[in-house]
Amino acid sequence: MSSNENPTDSSASKDFGTKLKLFEQTSKGEPTGTILTDGPSKSPSMKRPGQRQKPVTFERESPSSKTYLSPHDSSVFKKPQCLISARDENILEVCDDVLDEISRIDKPCVIVAIAGLYRTGKSYLMNRLAGAHEGFALGDTIESTTKGIWVWCSVHPEQKDTVLILLDTEGLEDIEKGDSNHDNRIFTLATLLCSTLVYNMKGAFDQDAVNKLTFVTEMAKSIRFGRRCDENNLLLQSILPGFVLALRDFSLKFIKGKRQLTPDEYLEEGLENKPEKNASFNKPRECIRKFFPQEKRKCFALPVPGDADTLDNLDSLKFQNLSPRFQTVATLFVSYIYRQEPKQLQVSKPVNGPMFATLTRKYVDAFAKGAVPDVDDAFSTVAKIENGRVKDECMNMFRSRTKDIQLPLPSKSLDKHFKEARWAALEYMRTNAVQDVANVVEREAQMEMDLLWQQFQNQNEEEIVKHCKNVLSGLASFCNLQARLQKADYEVLGGHRKFKRDVDMVKQQYEQALREYEQPREIGLVWSNFASDLRPEENKILEKDNELSEEEKAKEKEENAKSI
Repeated sequence: MSSNENPTDSSASKDFGTKLKLFEQTSKGEPTGTILTDGPSKSPSMKRPGQRQKPVTFERESPSSKTYLSPHDSSVFKKPQCLISARDENILEVCDDVLDEISRIDKPCVIVAIAGLYRTGKSYLMNRLAGAHEGFALGDTIESTTKGIWVWCSVHPEQKDTVLILLDTEGLEDIEKGDSNHDNRIFTLATLLCSTLVYNMKGAFDQDAVNKLTFVTEMAKSIRFGRRCDENNLLLQSILPGFVLALRDFSLKFIKGKRQLTPDEYLEEGLENKPEKNASFNKPRECIRKFFPQEKRKCFALPVPGDADTLDNLDSLKFQNLSPRFQTVATLFVSYIYRQEPKQLQVSKPVNGPMFATLTRKYVDAFAKGAVPDVDDAFSTVAKIENGRVKDECMNMFRSRTKDIQLPLPSKSLDKHFKEARWAALEYMRTNAVQDVANVVEREAQMEMDLLWQQFQNQNEEEIVKHCKNVLSGLASFCNLQARLQKADYEVLGGHRKFKRDVDMVKQQYEQALREYEQPREIGLVWSNFASDLRPEENKILEKDNELSEEEKAKEKEENAKSI
């Protein structure tokens, strides 16, 4: 047969042998001496069965380098800290280190603030809520102890995955301070920041007590909300906290006529308007009713905890050493506060540490500049920051659900993974986003997911090609075809028919081995390239088959002539 070869046939055979070798090298991932690149951009690394690769990573901007801390890592959980102080001329300023710790509380927060006249025992009630014998400073002289606003955090004793934030405020109407504007700012700040406001006062809820609640009237003038800043702004109801009146050293009986009153009924009767009275009598009551609706009002009347010796040593006595009546009411008070829900924005979004920190800064900065706190602006800032955090968590969730996908996968399976990961991530976003009315943040997240998924698809297509090459080169029929081509087994009479039969066998085994993949879209490219590489060899086999056929015919004629 070698005598029948010509230079063209020899070069074609060598060329095909070279292509087969190159095909096997690329299939096995061996170097071929040729580097193909699409430029500097790279698809994310994916996992392939049997191959160790680095985890999939994506470059992204992190909205914050903060890590969320456990209660054991934070000093604000260990003891009260000054959250807001007043420097010269009573200019309010935030204690940054403390607020930074609170900003790392990634849980819903029940925020309880207490306000009231100085030296009325506010700090003792807050220590009871903290479940601690000591914590917030207790004073036993006429001098005000708490300055500014102090904070103490604890894991909520009854609500799972929730933090209790206690705010103890500077006493109002301190004669040494003599600054009613400062008092108004402290009261307004506490009211805006908390979910439950405890107003602490001594004695009966009489006209004198109501007059001391003029802070409520003044507060309305110090808050801008819904583009309004006046005492008739009914929209304030939606953002103001629950109102708890704590009457200390209460000694009266809840009897009116022959009817026994509850503390709540006592409060409601004390807030009723009296037509025969003037505006100075009715206006404070109207403001309390207007800004703190009845369903958000509560009253507790705590009797004197003991005799004079008890009062003198209140900070050192155990709770069980106080009067039984005081213990009963104090326990009811604590139980009620513990049942209150976390602070929420208008959209029923529980406030967490980062959101609380943003609100605090916005309100304190406004007061420091001599401006009126704008609640709409503060909420918008909170929404922007919180939505950035939520989007980041959403994308982390998406990446987490896709990073362990092993490629290659059939397109349908890959699409299923994508849809499941995307749905779970977007469900988290829809549940936790704040005021994303136009779905702006959600659309941004969707675009990022689509871009990342396009990289997945591109990488998957590359891995499918590699996988198809590996499968093809590993088939027994492929190895048999290659060996017979190298031995020129097909260059005989009827060789083309045998060649076509063996090629068909390779194709059948190839398609069977890759039956999970779409045909021909996903596996057709590799086969098409292989078939194209076979075409010159097939033409040579066909030519040899025809030549041998003609020789065989001539030889047969000669033999027939001799026999005749």
